[in-house]
Amino acid sequence: MTLKAVIFDVDGTLAETEELHRAAFNAAFAEAGLDWSWDRERYFDLLAVEGGLARMRHYAETQRPRDLVTMEHAGDFERIHDRKSALFLSMMEEGAALRPGVARLLEDLRSSGIKLAACTTASRETFEALILNAFGFEALDWFAAVVTREDVETSKPDPAPYRLTLQRLGVPPEAAVAIEDSARGVASARGAGLEVLAAPGLYTRSEDFSGALLVLSDLGEPHTPFEVLSGEAGPFFHVTADALQVWHACQCNGEGAVA
Repeated sequence: MTLKAVIFDVDGTLAETEELHRAAFNAAFAEAGLDWSWDRERYFDLLAVEGGLARMRHYAETQRPRDLVTMEHAGDFERIHDRKSALFLSMMEEGAALRPGVARLLEDLRSSGIKLAACTTASRETFEALILNAFGFEALDWFAAVVTREDVETSKPDPAPYRLTLQRLGVPPEAAVAIEDSARGVASARGAGLEVLAAPGLYTRSEDFSGALLVLSDLGEPHTPFEVLSGEAGPFFHVTADALQVWHACQCNGEGAVA
């Protein structure tokens, strides 16, 4: 079946945003007078908990039980998380660096007539801030479907976000490919029947991507090719619309790896 749509995750896939999230959490904690500070190692562990608010509560329950009751009673979790979200958006406005190959691939797919979509556990505000600051206002119209955390009751790895994205696109899973950076995202897309290209980010490189069609270091550029971490990329050294068509066709035809 012809490839008709490519669905992108956002955080960690389009841009390495988790470092901005971590910085925003720490700034919000400091403003609130908390002596909490999440370094990369701590934040890596906390990312196993889906959602920033749940992440904060989990940290309090497991590391700061003395803070838990007081913060719950005062509604501090929600207040601090709201402030963290505002700080994050402010940091986004200063610019979040896109991952290698993202801008080039988006333009290539648009030129090829392949539909673009986004499926993310981030908020719609976060998605729009990233797209607006990276590409400008008109880029919001590039995406034929966008599903964010406000649109579904369950998050990845549940397949519901991807199922809704496919429904809004009006294409079957066999006609689309997802691009993800995390094992949770791969599981969600696979559960919805999609083939997945994985490009792990800073905080997800050690995860199990065995369900992915290919695992690459990034999307690559013509003069800085990707590194193949798992699978066979064939003659391609950076992800293009043509490459995705070939990889997708091989899977649809049951050929598996690209020769």
